Amino acid sequence: MRKFPIALAVVSHTTVDAALNILPVILPLLVERFDLSYAQVGAAAALSNISSSMMQPAFGWVSDRWPTRWFMWVGIAWTGVLMGCVGVVPNYVMLLLVIFLTGVGTAAFHPIASIAVTLASGHQRGLAMSFFSAGGNVGFAIGPVVAAWLVARFGLSGTLVVMAPGLLMAAAVYAWRGAFVGRPLARPADGPSRLPSIPWRALTTLCAVIMLRSWGYSGLITFIPLFLHEQGVSLQSAGWSLFAFLFFGAVGGLLGGHLSDRVGRQLVIAASLLMFPALMALGLVTVGPMQRVFLGVAGAALLASFSVTVVFAQELLPRRLGLASGLTLGLAFGAGGLGVALSGFLADALGLRVSVWTLLALPGVAGLLALTMSSPRHALQSARND
Repeated sequence: MRKFPIALAVVSHTTVDAALNILPVILPLLVERFDLSYAQVGAAAALSNISSSMMQPAFGWVSDRWPTRWFMWVGIAWTGVLMGCVGVVPNYVMLLLVIFLTGVGTAAFHPIASIAVTLASGHQRGLAMSFFSAGGNVGFAIGPVVAAWLVARFGLSGTLVVMAPGLLMAAAVYAWRGAFVGRPLARPADGPSRLPSIPWRALTTLCAVIMLRSWGYSGLITFIPLFLHEQGVSLQSAGWSLFAFLFFGAVGGLLGGHLSDRVGRQLVIAASLLMFPALMALGLVTVGPMQRVFLGVAGAALLASFSVTVVFAQELLPRRLGLASGLTLGLAFGAGGLGVALSGFLADALGLRVSVWTLLALPGVAGLLALTMSSPRHALQSARND
C-alpha cells in the first residue's frame, strides 16, 4: 500500500464532501429567505444528490478508458467555488442551478479518486477503500458544523469561505499529481471482448440495497436539522447533532470495512442495516446529551456498510473499477436521493414527523434485501454459467 497518494485522496474526499454537505444547515435559512415549502427543500436536496451522483457512472466509464487524472483537481476546485456561492444566490432558481453545476465537479472527482486509491492499495483494497470512504464521511460530518459556525458569524454570505479550502486542496493535488501514477490493471491479451461477464443479478440487488440506504441516509441528513429545529433546538445544536450522526458514521465505516475482510461483506452489510432502525428511533425519542450518543451509534450502524458495498461492487466488476465506483458511489446513491424529494412531499402532506419516521424503515428493508445476496465469487461464477 502506497500511503501518500491514499492520504492525499482521503483528504481530498473530505474537502469535497464537506463543501457539498453545508447544504442541510444552509437550507433552513434559505427556507426563511425564499419562503420555501418542504417539497422545495426536498427538491433542492434531491437535485444535489442526483447531479453529484447519477453522472458518476459516465465519468467512471470515461476514466476506465482514458487518462483523466485532471478530473481530481478540477473537480475539487469546481465543487468548492460553486458551493461557496450557495449562500449568496438571489433566488430559488439560481440556487437549483448552482446545486446542479456543483454536482458536475463532484461527479467527476469520485470515480477517478476511487480508482487512484485502488491502484495504490496493493493487496489491502478493503482497508484503503474504507479510509477513502471514511474521508468522505468525515467531510459530510464537518460540513454542517462549519456551515453553522460560518452563518452564525458572517450570515449566509459566510459560505464564500468554503471556496478557500477547495482551491488550496486542488492546488495540492495538482502539485503532487505524479503520486497518483499507478500500474494499470492487467487486461486480457485479446482485448475488451474477453472481459468477464457482468453479474447483473447480483449487481442489481446490490444497487437496490444502496438505493434504499441512500434514501434513508440522504433524507435524514436533510431533515434532521429541520426536525430538531421544529422541536426548539437551536440551529447550531442541530448542526452538532448531525455532526455526531455523520462523524461516528465515518468511524462505523472504518470498522465495517475491517470486519468485512474477516467475516464477509454480506454479513456486515445485512447486520448493520438491520440494526439501524431501532438505534435511530432511540436517537429521535431521547433528549439531552444521550440523544447525540444514540444518533452517533445509529450513524455508525448505517454507514458501516458504506465502503463495503463499494468493494463488493469492485469485486463483481474487477476490470471495470471506474464503472463499479460510479454505480455504487454515484448512480445507486443518487437514485436513492431521488426519494428525498418524495419525502419532502410526504412532509408537506402528513407532517415532517411522519416523513422522518418513514425514513427510518428504509435501511432495514435494505438489510433484508442484503440477506439474499451471494458472494462476488459465486455471483461471477453464476454469470459465467448463464
